[in-house]
Amino acid sequence: MNQEVAKLWLYGANLTTTQSKIGIRSSDLRSYTFIFDLRLVLGETMFQKYDEFKVYIGYENAVSSNNGLATLYQNGLNIVQSSYQGKQAGFETAISVFNQFQYTNDGVGNIGKPSNTKEFILIKPNNTQVTLNFTSIPDVTTATLFVQSFFLTFVPFVRDKIYKNPFNYLYQNELANFTLTTQILSAGATNAFGTMNSTFTNFTFTNVNMRRIIGTLWDKYNKFNLVCLNVGIGNVASAPSNEQRFLWFQIEGLQFINCLSTTTTASYSQSVAYTSTFQFRPGASVADGDCFAVPDGLISFRKPESETVDLAFQLFTAALGGRAFNNQFNQFSLTFAVVGIKE
Repeated sequence: MNQEVAKLWLYGANLTTTQSKIGIRSSDLRSYTFIFDLRLVLGETMFQKYDEFKVYIGYENAVSSNNGLATLYQNGLNIVQSSYQGKQAGFETAISVFNQFQYTNDGVGNIGKPSNTKEFILIKPNNTQVTLNFTSIPDVTTATLFVQSFFLTFVPFVRDKIYKNPFNYLYQNELANFTLTTQILSAGATNAFGTMNSTFTNFTFTNVNMRRIIGTLWDKYNKFNLVCLNVGIGNVASAPSNEQRFLWFQIEGLQFINCLSTTTTASYSQSVAYTSTFQFRPGASVADGDCFAVPDGLISFRKPESETVDLAFQLFTAALGGRAFNNQFNQFSLTFAVVGIKE
């Protein structure tokens, strides 16, 4: 938790069936090929310092109308001790299996997001230009898939270090916790605390004092990890449709480092970050909450030059393959921790 991490968010909706500078997808939505510079993902410090990394691969696929399982494969990252049916070790790797079963009324049906986070050891390639392909092979040959999104977290791997369980390691570090709630904002208006749209899906908290939040850690560290812990969701008048229940937030306002994500203009952005995914399961007029996965919920950032920042949040959904979501929601409550990074 006190190590610098790197993040890569790859949204299938930002690809088309025509080759672009960031990649291409197949017409049946089963194959996605992304092109990126791994040096930009890892950042100069991590890229120069380490030769191996733990890579955590998560993904979201809006559920299909066909029942059955589908296997996700990756090709392009040199993942050690992994191969498939005699292929070259490290490539053509089976990542996981996901369930295409349609949601029922209570939202149960799709394999949960924690089981879709997979951990591998990656050897840094000599060529920093990476062509990464993800392919989903369903066991129902006529199955129609939806646009997928992929979330990768890179953590430095040191062979002579014994790693603690990441779910417990957080609480062995000095940290600061804080919560942001939209209840202090006004829907469709601006007040003394910030601004929010009428659907509760895009909101900004202004003049957030990070020095006060971080406390004594402020003077001890130059870099921090923002740890996304959990989210609370107020009840809505009408429930999101089945394929809209996998969600995540885009975050702006901090100097995020080692962050790379695809954009709607077929390019990459280094200025924004995203939470890991969460689920909204209930129907109408029922509140819900969910926890963010670890270490997917870690985001590294530099100490702000100003003590106060504006933190902006925008809701995204797997149903649109990684695009902004503007359906009517209700209040959100987001809890975070801040941990200093040892350099």
